Formats: sequence, structure tokens, C-alpha cells
Amino acid sequence: MDIPSDIWRCIAGFLPVACIFTLYSVNRTFLEIYLEKKYKAVDLAAYKSAKALLKHLKDSSYVHSVRVQPWVVIAKEPKACSWKLLNACVFPTHAFEENTEAEILKRLRKQTQRIADGIKKLPALQKYHIDWDEGPFQPEFYSALLDVIPAIGRGLSTLCLKVPLQNMDSLPCLATHLPKLENLMLTIHTDAFIASEICQKIVGLVVFVNSGIRTLRSLSISTTPTSMYLDLGPFFDHLGRGKRLTSFTLCIPFDGGHLADPGPLRRFLMNHRATLRSITLGTMRAAAHPAPGASTAKFWIRDTFKNHPSLPALEQVSLSLRPLRTDLSPLVQGLASLRSQLRVLKLSERPLECAELVRLLGVLGDAPLLRVLSLRIRWLSPEVVDLLAVGLPALSALDLHFTEVVHQESASDVASVRSEDSYGLSRQSELMLFCQALQGKRYAHWNLTRLAVPENPHGQMRWLDAMERVFVGCIPGLTSFGELVSTV
Repeated sequence: MDIPSDIWRCIAGFLPVACIFTLYSVNRTFLEIYLEKKYKAVDLAAYKSAKALLKHLKDSSYVHSVRVQPWVVIAKEPKACSWKLLNACVFPTHAFEENTEAEILKRLRKQTQRIADGIKKLPALQKYHIDWDEGPFQPEFYSALLDVIPAIGRGLSTLCLKVPLQNMDSLPCLATHLPKLENLMLTIHTDAFIASEICQKIVGLVVFVNSGIRTLRSLSISTTPTSMYLDLGPFFDHLGRGKRLTSFTLCIPFDGGHLADPGPLRRFLMNHRATLRSITLGTMRAAAHPAPGASTAKFWIRDTFKNHPSLPALEQVSLSLRPLRTDLSPLVQGLASLRSQLRVLKLSERPLECAELVRLLGVLGDAPLLRVLSLRIRWLSPEVVDLLAVGLPALSALDLHFTEVVHQESASDVASVRSEDSYGLSRQSELMLFCQALQGKRYAHWNLTRLAVPENPHGQMRWLDAMERVFVGCIPGLTSFGELVSTV
């Protein structure tokens, strides 16, 4: 009796990817599933491996996503006793260097042509990603990767570009070849170019974004900390309005070095307030500045959300709480104005103390739609669990980031400090007492179904298994308990 392919695919849907990769020889259906998963997203980061991959890819329709990282093409290393070594010894140095440059140019053309031709032959491509490690690169290589877009752009829904300043001029003419583009992710790198040069070149980027913003549903802008003179203010000042834009992400150095005035960003967000459902403001390490920036620039996230007008469609907010040591009142007030509409809230970077969590929950406690919450806390304690269970009974998914577990909070309302009973206790004892404190509790009215926490980062002992047992025992609706791998 032959089992239909749909049944096998249904079974495969319950199996881990690693398991499926071992079952490709079971039957033809599992072979197809294996090939689909293996080639759905491919990386081309070195010529030898990229050439082999494109050559042996029997069905190019499996590939839906391609990430290319340009590499530096160099001349072949001369073999021992080769004519090249002999010529280098006999003929003048400049003649040898000219021959080497000619060989590099020939190899560059050959490699870029082969990679470009291979990408053009991928009929099901939906996502195209040109990455770059900010190291030395050959402009011809990057240009060749951009020149592929007219051939593949009609089917692209997602485009990710890390754009060197030198290549921004070539972007505007590509926008007309992307009629279905919905997700655009840009990483801007200007290195040590001065402000006047950046202003001239970034016009190309503005024209490119404005030409495609009518179809965009998601726009993500990132910068690099090594962009010394970059200011995104003029960029946001000249961005147009997208009628379908529902998601916006901005990630820049936490000190606000690339956004001296958040006013243009606020105006851009307000222009899209009728459609924006998700806003993410993230940070990275401080920018490399030739001179100190304004002291208020580091409050760019706070000032973006402070006293903002209504954002009626906004449902999801993800914020980096920077600077780490500052008054959270303006941000809390901003969240208070959104509490009736928020479904997802993610707060990262700053570990919240128990007293700060009390303030936050005082604002969110009556948030009727909030279902997903991600927080970084100073440590996990029974009091923190009590606060979350009582303050957010309708919550269904919770990610808690922490590095310590304590069995009791201090009685102080000023700050979250260890209880006097906790001093001198080992981490193992703290965990044991924490579990004992929760074993006698039952959060019957908490609708939480998914909880994720990190594994013990100190490596002395694992605490996930013990926590899973105690949380499953005290939260009746909990069906999924997992490990947080990523950091926020």
C-alpha cells in the first residue's frame, strides 16, 4: 500500500530539521523535502563553494533565498618551478605586476559572471541579500551583484542590502525592477567619508527607497558604528509616505551619534501612524566620532516616544532601554498611552529591577490585548513571578532574560537588592529555595501557555530542568517551556 505524499509531508512537519536530513533515503517524498529544506536558503561567500553549489543544484526552483557576501578576488598562487616564478626573476617588477593585475581582472570577470549567471537561473527566488563585512572589496564585484536585480527583481518580495557609500548612486535605477517588493532591509556604511560626501551620495539611497515605498510593508534601517560622520536626519526628512507600510525598524549606535535630532524620525513615524502596526528601535555599540556629540543625543529612543501623537494602528513595540542608567518615566508614560492597543511588547538591554517592574506593570496591568511580553530582569525571584501572574493574567507568551535566581527580594522599595537571607547562599541553594517557594503556589487564573528562560550562564549547574518542573506544576495552562538562546 502506497502512502500518499501529503501524509508523508504531514509527518515531516512534526520532525526536527536535523532528523529530516537523515531520512532522505526513505522514499522520494522525503528526498524532495530534504532538498527543499537544504536549498531553500543558500549562502554564496566563497568562489569555490559557490561554484560547486550552483553546478550541482539539480532543481533551481528549490532556492527561495540567496545571500551573497562579496569576496576579494586575488591572483593564483604560482606553483613551485612555474614559468611565472621564472618570469618574476627575469623580467622587471612592473611588468610582473601588470601581468598580475591583468590576471586578477580576468578572474574577477569570470567569477562575477559565473555567480551572476547562476543567480539569474533561480526562478523561484523571493529574497536576495547582498552582505558585506566592511573589509576591502572590489567595486566591480558589488556592482555585478546589483546588476543581477533587473533579471530577478520581478519575483522578489524581500531585499537586504548592506550598501557601501560608493555604490549608492547605482540604486535608483533598480527600483523600477522591483514591482512586488514588500520587505526592504538596508544597512548603511559610510566609513570615514565626510558629511558633504555623504549628503551627495545618500541622495541615491533616498530616491531608491522613495521609488519603492508605495509597495513596502516593512522597512528596516541599520547603520554601522564605524560610520563616523553619518547623520540620518536628512535621510528621514526626505523619505516619502508609504500607504502600505506596517512595520518599521531602526537600529543605530545607542549614543544616538547617527541621529542628532530625533525630530525627522518622529515626523516619518507620524506620517505613517495610520498604517504602522510594529515599531522596533534597537541599538548597537557607540559610534566612532571624531568629536563628542550632543549630550542629549543618547536619549533618542526616549525622545522619539515622548509625548507622541496617537498611533492608532500600533500593536507591537520593541525598544532598547538605553541609556542603561536613566529615568524610565518618559518611556513608561509613552507606553501608558499605548496600553489599550498593545499586543506585543519587547524591552531589551537594560535589566529591570523589581521596583521598576512594579512601575511598568502598573501601566500595563489593564492592557486588555497584551499577549506577548519579553523582558530583561536583574534576577528571577518568586516575587517577580507573582507580579507578572497577578499584573498580566491574560498574557499567553513570556520571554524572561536573566542571569541570576534568588529565592527572595529585599523588602526595600527603592531598588532591587538581594534579601539579607540570600547573602552567603550558593547559586544551587538559591535555586533550590526558589523552586520550593513556587511549589506551594498555583496560578490558576494565569493564561500563560509559553514560557522561555535562559540556561544558567555561569556553567556551574543547569537549571532549566528544575525550572520546567516547577513552572509546569504551578501554571496549569503552560504547554511550552523552552530555552532562550538569543540575547536582547
